[in-house]
Amino acid sequence: MAESPRAPGPAPLPDDPVPGGGWPLFWLLGGLLLAVPFVELWLMFTLPVGLGPTLAIAAATAALGWWAARREDLSLWSELEEDVRNRRVPTPEALDAMLAVLGGWGLMVPGYLTDLAGLALLVPAVRRALLDPLRQTIRARLE
Repeated sequence: MAESPRAPGPAPLPDDPVPGGGWPLFWLLGGLLLAVPFVELWLMFTLPVGLGPTLAIAAATAALGWWAARREDLSLWSELEEDVRNRRVPTPEALDAMLAVLGGWGLMVPGYLTDLAGLALLVPAVRRALLDPLRQTIRARLE
């Protein structure tokens, strides 16, 4: 019995969208991108802060985040980019700069959770604590 030809349609999803095993990270980031705004809105409506102070906090943390992101040495970003392109584990200095800039960006996004995450990434001790696990994760994904 001959098999009927398959009807044209969308191509099936690849087994792995990111070389090296990206599905868990894909779902984690996708879930965070969907959940964080709802949690932020829920916090803004349930915490008894008020509209004026909330807007003032958002403006102040955005200014602090802009300042923090601008003071980082962006030449380390090009080093980080080159390391990733050449499939090398980035230096601790480049990863530290990346985490500091991400902290600044986190402060620029309005919301209490993103502000807390951004402030945490601006603390040097927190960034130092994240460097080894981050480098190990990158090393494992490159192998």
